[in-house]
Amino acid sequence: MIEIAIVALGFFVAWNIGANDTANCIGTAVGSGIITKKRALLIVAFFVLLGASLEGWKNMKTVGEGILIPGVGGNPLADPSLSFLVIAILAAAGSWVLLATFFGMPISTSQSMIGAVLGSGIFLSLTRPEIGVGVNYRKIGGIALSWVLNPMFAALIATLLMIILRSLIRTTRGLLAINRILTILILISAAYSAYTLGANDVGTSTGVIYAKMGWSTRLTAVFGALALIVGAITFSSRVIGTVGKGIVPLDAISAFAAQFGAAMTVWFFVQLGIPVSTSQALVGGIAGVGLAKRSSMINKRNLLKISVAWVATPLIVCLISLLFSQLFSLV
Repeated sequence: MIEIAIVALGFFVAWNIGANDTANCIGTAVGSGIITKKRALLIVAFFVLLGASLEGWKNMKTVGEGILIPGVGGNPLADPSLSFLVIAILAAAGSWVLLATFFGMPISTSQSMIGAVLGSGIFLSLTRPEIGVGVNYRKIGGIALSWVLNPMFAALIATLLMIILRSLIRTTRGLLAINRILTILILISAAYSAYTLGANDVGTSTGVIYAKMGWSTRLTAVFGALALIVGAITFSSRVIGTVGKGIVPLDAISAFAAQFGAAMTVWFFVQLGIPVSTSQALVGGIAGVGLAKRSSMINKRNLLKISVAWVATPLIVCLISLLFSQLFSLV
């Protein structure tokens, strides 16, 4: 029964990621009117599965094995006597992302998962010191630093891409040819973003499932990707609207620059096995092109709300995880 509950909660977390983070792949494309939501979701489904299958294991191992320092019984996430810990982690991360998605806020699901694992580790170190489980704060520090650099890198790359692309477009003759080129570029960037979503977010969201269930990385990745796809299809509209239109008006060039800059940034961190936020990368990219176009066009109120949610997310989920760990340990 415990294993069934863990698998169900794991599906719930990945479903929530699909609902919240699908906007990071197709929000700009749909928001700028380049492609319909239905066709965009087909792109997401295929490339998320591909990215998760090929590279999801990198963040999976970081979350499942790299954050908590094993105690006398080995990895606490795999310890049968500590199954309540995995349930607390998944319930904390999933419930917070669901709440944010309901209000249309593109928060960081990676931050949610890292915060949840951190909370459970703190709980064990405080309440069961004899087990010897600790938190790898050096790893946490490196991940936290990447959260700061992530939107900054995305903003810089997106701005450079937009400047370069605008220069190239000026030398291209024929409006029809320009529109076709931009449409192709945006579709490529959506596919690339979906691939990085699978590689980054699926691995992050299923790390504790991988550690607990003992599944292969490939099987765990496919499980997470399928759950994410279901979330994308059923509950992604609100956040797509926020990302696509709620920060700064996007034309085809700025949509491509923001999308591709974010995808490049996330993929770079995936190669290092560092779970970053696809939401932060994309919002950083959008803000970057907004500044390059004209800062007054940026919806500063929406951007401020999103930024506050980023700062609050790991702290809040850490506390929720602590509370859930205490609660479920008594069951």
